[in-house]
Amino acid sequence: MPLDPALSLWRKSPFSLLPNPDAEHNAPYPAELQDIFSQAGCEAAQAEIQSWPGYQISNLIQLPGLAETLNLADISFKNESERFSLGSFKALGGAYAVLKLLQRLLHENGGFESSAEDLRRGQHKELVREITVTTATDGNHGRSVAWGAQLFGCKAIIFVPRSCSKARIAAITEFGAEVIQTELNYDDTVRHCADTARAGNYHVISDTSWEGYHLIPGQVMHGYSVIAREIFIQYFKRPFREAVPPSHIFIQAGVGGMAAAITGYLWQLLGPRRPRIIIVEPENAACLYASAAAGVPTRASGDKKTGEVHTIMAGLDCGEVSPLAWKILFRGADAFITIPDNVTGPTMRLLANPPFSDPVLVAGESSIAGLAALMMVATHEDSRDILHLSADSRILLINSEGAMDQERYKTLLEQQNNNEDII
Repeated sequence: MPLDPALSLWRKSPFSLLPNPDAEHNAPYPAELQDIFSQAGCEAAQAEIQSWPGYQISNLIQLPGLAETLNLADISFKNESERFSLGSFKALGGAYAVLKLLQRLLHENGGFESSAEDLRRGQHKELVREITVTTATDGNHGRSVAWGAQLFGCKAIIFVPRSCSKARIAAITEFGAEVIQTELNYDDTVRHCADTARAGNYHVISDTSWEGYHLIPGQVMHGYSVIAREIFIQYFKRPFREAVPPSHIFIQAGVGGMAAAITGYLWQLLGPRRPRIIIVEPENAACLYASAAAGVPTRASGDKKTGEVHTIMAGLDCGEVSPLAWKILFRGADAFITIPDNVTGPTMRLLANPPFSDPVLVAGESSIAGLAALMMVATHEDSRDILHLSADSRILLINSEGAMDQERYKTLLEQQNNNEDII
C-alpha cells in the first residue's frame, strides 16, 4: 500500500525496537508477583476509587481514518485527560496511596478504622492535620498527592525538578500543597525528597520504588489498575463490551508504574489471551529499554553527546526504572521502543487537527508517545512483522494526560520540525 504523504515525518524518524528477550507471553501470571501486585489489591483499590465523587469510566475514542491509513483494523485512545478533573491518569494512584497511608497510621497509632468518607467529613482531623505527606514529581503525580492530601485532611510538601514548568507547579499549589523546586533532575529530586522526609518525619508517597520501599508504590500501581479494569469491562466483559478486544496496547512509560499495572492486571485476568504489550519511551530517557537490553534494571544512557537524561515529554523524564514495576514488565511486556523528541509536536498536532476525519483529541506531550511509536513501526514492513501488526490488528493507546501546561501545549502545536511541511 502506498505511504500517505501525511505520514512521511514518522516514516523518516529514527526509532529503536527491541522485542523483549525475557517475555513470557504464554506463561501464567507468576505466583511470586502476587506479593507486589495482586488481584485482591486491584479489587480493593477499584472498589474504593469507584466510590469517590466524580468517578466515571474514561471514554474510548476511535480514530478510524488513521487506522485505515496505517492499514490497521482499529486505533482507539483511552482518554484519561478528564480523570477527576485532574487532567491525567495519575489521579488514580497518588490520592489512593495517601488515603491508605492515613488509614494505616490512624489504625497503628489509635486503633481507628476510618473510611474515605469519614476522612472527607473531617473525622480525626486533629490527628490527620499533623501528618505531612511528600513526593517528588514532574507534575501530575504531585498534583494527585496534593489533591489526596487536601481531600483527606493532611499536609503536603511536593518537590519538583529544575525542568518542571511554572504551569505544572501552579496546578499543584491549587490544592494547597507547598511546592519546592530543586536544582536537580527528576531522579536526584526523588532521592532529595526521601532524604528530606527522613529528616522531617514526613511520609513519602512515591510512584517509584527502591530498596526497602515497596508498599506505597505498590498501592499507587493498584490505583492505576482502575484503567485496566475499565479496559477489561469495555472490551472483554459482556454486556458492557464496546469494541472488539485489542491485539496490541502501546503504553508510554516513565518509571513504569502505569505500564506495569495494566500489564499485570490483564495478565492475571487473560493470561496468554491478553494483548501484546509494547512499552514506549523517549530515546533520551529510556530506562526500561536499557533494562530490557541488559536484563537487569539499568539507568537510561541519556543523550548520545552529553549523557543527560532529559525529554520534552515531561511525564516521561525519568532515568531510572521503578524496580517494582520492572519485576512485572521484564517478563510481561512483549517489546520496547524508543522515539525521538522531535515527533512530539507533530503528533500532538495530528490529534488536535486530525487530517483523516477523526475526532479531535487534546493530548499532552507525554500522551503521544504510544501513537508516535505506532505510526513509526506501522510504516515499516519489517517492524510490522516483528510486532505482528496486520490489517486485522486492533490498537489501544492511552491518552495519559491532557494539556497540563497550556503554554507548552500551544508552543508544541506550532512547532515545525526539520523544516518539514507538517500537517
